[in-house]
Amino acid sequence: MHRQSTGRALIAGVAVAAVLAAAGCSASSSTDSTAATVPASLSVEGYGVAGASTLAALAREHDAIDMIGISGVSITPEGEGVAASSDDALKIAAAAKKDGTKSELLVNNIDASKGDFSNSIATKMLSSAENRDFVVSGLASEVDHGGYDGIQLDLEYLTADNADDLVSFVTELRSTLPKTATISLAVMAETSPAAYQAAGYDLAALSPLVDRFVVMAYDEHGTGFSAAGPVGGLLWAKQVVSALTSVVKPAKVDLGVAGYGYSWKKDGKGGVVTPAQARKQAGSRASWVSAQGEWTAKLQDGTVLWWSDGKSLTVRSNYAESVGLHGVALWQLTTGDRIVRAG
Repeated sequence: MHRQSTGRALIAGVAVAAVLAAAGCSASSSTDSTAATVPASLSVEGYGVAGASTLAALAREHDAIDMIGISGVSITPEGEGVAASSDDALKIAAAAKKDGTKSELLVNNIDASKGDFSNSIATKMLSSAENRDFVVSGLASEVDHGGYDGIQLDLEYLTADNADDLVSFVTELRSTLPKTATISLAVMAETSPAAYQAAGYDLAALSPLVDRFVVMAYDEHGTGFSAAGPVGGLLWAKQVVSALTSVVKPAKVDLGVAGYGYSWKKDGKGGVVTPAQARKQAGSRASWVSAQGEWTAKLQDGTVLWWSDGKSLTVRSNYAESVGLHGVALWQLTTGDRIVRAG
């Protein structure tokens, strides 16, 4: 797949996640008719940004999810360490533990000054044994003292030049964390094994070290970096999974699913919408596109909407079960529709 520009990073990262969390507050009012149905055989991870809205979403969904991915903390600008997780993140981890839900702390390479993922920050960390050691020590401390069950690495905009160093980093992290702690790796969606390698992921070398690969099968299209189209169309998502599972066992893969959408306005403004907001804006103009597993609408003023909701998650969950994946992962709980477990 083509490499998306900053729009993709903004949604998947922490930089504007607070905006999504605020926008997603309305998602808690979703009716049962909009809920996703996920087979009991699948694991479900729900993502959330550290804050009160995620804490509330966790309370609402604790019976439906197996793990909460808490976003998160960033590698420092010079790559020499990692910021400590916030009190809000610690509260979410504690609440998850009380309910018997696992938690992972997400670690990213976002440059806060630019609001985007940074290859430079990742490279400064990965290419230096000393910097890797400082970051590994910081993450081990988080797991030891923060109550997290594991770490999820969300290092994006990597290149093939980072591949060997990423393997070294994960090897060092695995040898330092407690044996019971999980390591998962969020990977940018690609449609061929060669493209995953070019994106910095030596899948064959990483597979023995990583408990799960979460493939971020969203932002195929989005406001600011593409023309209107599915957020993460089903046909494209299947290509992405097929390429990944040609190297990695399906049982180690979670399919990342969007719980949001985009609007494309004629004036170019547009932006992110929650499923609840999209349904309200679209009204009777909403149309389900079965081949893509998403909704779309063209409004009277020419605005085009595409969004992924509970029905989208249901369709992708059934697909994930059919090809033997470990589970699904929803970005994010505060924007997505409710989840019901079936079977």
